[in-house]
Amino acid sequence: MNIHTLGPTGTDSDRAAQHYLTHETLILHTSFEEIIMNFHNYRGDKILMPVAFKSNKLAGIDWAEFNYLNWMNLEIESTFSLPLMTMSLVENTQYQRNIALIHAATEGLMKRYLTKIALNNAAGPSIVFAPSKIVALQDFIKNRNRFTIISEEQFKKIPESSDEKYRIRQVLKPQMIWVVYKIL
Repeated sequence: MNIHTLGPTGTDSDRAAQHYLTHETLILHTSFEEIIMNFHNYRGDKILMPVAFKSNKLAGIDWAEFNYLNWMNLEIESTFSLPLMTMSLVENTQYQRNIALIHAATEGLMKRYLTKIALNNAAGPSIVFAPSKIVALQDFIKNRNRFTIISEEQFKKIPESSDEKYRIRQVLKPQMIWVVYKIL
């Protein structure tokens, strides 16, 4: 039996799957939307999803809607609590693009921060979504964006983390509830 969740290796979802796995084979996907749009092909398998899931590709779809809309095709097999990896809200003080590149589930955290520093206006960054915090980190560095929210552990692994132009503005330590669904 397979268990499907968000990749790549190193995401919070991968970590939660490693915590949960017993005899299942882990399949990491590039987005939760990829799983959602194809879960009818995975009958008999499982899906692992955080309750903070919020789609940036499927309008109006978050964990609650996914759960309600698919009650006939999914059965909750298990739930558990596992903290997310510590996250950092990072600013590139020498940005080229006035963009906050984030995972959709962290949108509220970014908006709260931008409001706090009075950048929730036309002078502030556009918020753009990445399919995972790891992808957000890669694109943040490559495209020289202004802000991101990423896993602190992943950020500290890259050489750019010691560059003074990257400033950690907030450290975030949210808890998470994870849901394991069996696909009927």
